[in-house]
Amino acid sequence: MASSTAPAIAGYTVESLIGEGGFGQVWRARTTDGRLVALKVLHLELVRSNDAMTRFERELEAIDRLRNPHVVAALDHGTLADGRPYLVLEFIAGPSLRDVIHERGALPPSEVLRILTPLCSALADAHAAGLVHRDVKASNVILGNHDGKLRPVLLDFGLVKLLDQQGPGLTSSRSMLGTPAAMAPEQMRGLAVDQRTDVYAIGLLSFHMLTGQPAFGGAPGVVQSYLQVHGPRPRPSAKVDIDPAIDEPIIKALATDPAARFPNVNDFVEALRSVIEPTSTELTAEIDVVVLYAEASASEIARVTDIAVSTGMTVALPAPDSVLAVAPIDRIDIASLKQALANFGQTSIALGVSRASFVGDQVEGPALDVEGWASYPLPCGLWVADGL
Repeated sequence: MASSTAPAIAGYTVESLIGEGGFGQVWRARTTDGRLVALKVLHLELVRSNDAMTRFERELEAIDRLRNPHVVAALDHGTLADGRPYLVLEFIAGPSLRDVIHERGALPPSEVLRILTPLCSALADAHAAGLVHRDVKASNVILGNHDGKLRPVLLDFGLVKLLDQQGPGLTSSRSMLGTPAAMAPEQMRGLAVDQRTDVYAIGLLSFHMLTGQPAFGGAPGVVQSYLQVHGPRPRPSAKVDIDPAIDEPIIKALATDPAARFPNVNDFVEALRSVIEPTSTELTAEIDVVVLYAEASASEIARVTDIAVSTGMTVALPAPDSVLAVAPIDRIDIASLKQALANFGQTSIALGVSRASFVGDQVEGPALDVEGWASYPLPCGLWVADGL
């Protein structure tokens, strides 16, 4: 049974337990200079397990090989007095992607693309370094915030495959390694894996974000595994109202045969981008726009985002604790928008006028500078610019 006693590590003050699974615990801690970190500690009963110890070593080696801002950084490592190894990781404040999907359901395709693009850059760097993650899923992605911008970060390289490593690999009492709902058919069959295995997983993750549902969910575990290998490839547009053209890249990423998939994650995300965003890269001329900006908890931001989208606004800057959306001033019912935003209590919301240019779902221009058109810092409640 896992211990609830905080580990004692010289140089760190452990504050609270923030996560626990079958493999270990994650504790929030501070360094002597006050910096927040996350301590990942193996369960004591697994210290004698070669597989568990190998997973810890693999995770440290994998993270050390990567210097990508969308991969969690390792800061230190060591062994406790009772023999448990630990990793010191950067602390990333923000919800997991799984929690965001659970709260909000299906995410807009443009937002899905903004999350996927940096994750695919992280996976591409991993593949170039000879690593296959093997466990890409929503719970292993944290939606952090860096300088006011969304920072998706990929976690948990404990199941990573080091393609250039000789010697014994990870074994298991099962015939496969990973989370069944996030696994490629070759993983389920215990066959060799390569970067196309992560292409499959990122396809599953894309489906999950686009629809709010796992691609092969809703069935018992054995049936779900059978569908993963033998069932028809799922189409996101059959679950939610999105452009059916989005289905094709997803279906290709989820091909049962690795040879039929995209050869790498960058090719996949670019194929998805080509159907989510218009081919034109020319910005429209700047026009007058209504701008909505809000700062609040993830659940409140989800509510504000839903209102913005339902009234025809384009979400320009989504983040776990804020959102900025715009719409041409002559194409929005401002009175209805103000009425919908009037009852948010402690949420800080600004509604103003600025200028912006558009290319598809991308927005550029002064509207993105909140301090340029709103009273800042924002007071609690709804602030509305004069004349609106």
